[in-house]
This record gives sequence, structure tokens and C-alpha cells, in this order.
Amino acid sequence: MRVLSVLLATAMALTPMATQPARANDKSDAVVAGAILGALIAGAAAKNARKSQRFDYANDTIFFPPGRQGWMCYVNARQCYVKGHYSASATREIFH
Repeated sequence: MRVLSVLLATAMALTPMATQPARANDKSDAVVAGAILGALIAGAAAKNARKSQRFDYANDTIFFPPGRQGWMCYVNARQCYVKGHYSASATREIFH
């Protein structure tokens, strides 16, 4: 998806607009196009950085503490959930 958005932005920046009147300054158009393209690339990079900070629960081991109905804890994340909601007190009780 990121590659597609960068390619689309590049194509839009390089395509001349037929509906515009005669251009007064081509240099300013290049600066604006470069700024737009830079903003799109920076946005894609920031989105990718946020994605890499998320924890992958699919590969984590789940255990259910005995005697605690409705509790579910993730070993690597060191987090516990009670009835589907994160619980700081349950996490503290199990992992600290």
C-alpha cells in the first residue's frame, strides 16, 4: 500500500495539468511538487515506524492462571486481561 501511494504521488507530481493557464514560473511548481512528495514519503515512513512498535500477540504464549476465572495473560508481553479488558492489577499480581 505504501509503495502504491508513493507511485501515485510521483505520477501526480510529474503529470502536467492541462487545465492550468500558462505557467509563470516552473521552478516554483517543482518546489511545490517536491514538498508534496516529501510529505507523502514522510507520512508513509511515520506509519511504518508506528507499525513496527506494536506487539505481535499472534506469536505470544497465552496462559490462564488457575483459580482466576476470566483471566488471560500473555507471557512475552507480560500483560493480563480480565474478561477481555486489560487489567493493571491482574498484571501486577501475576508478573511482579
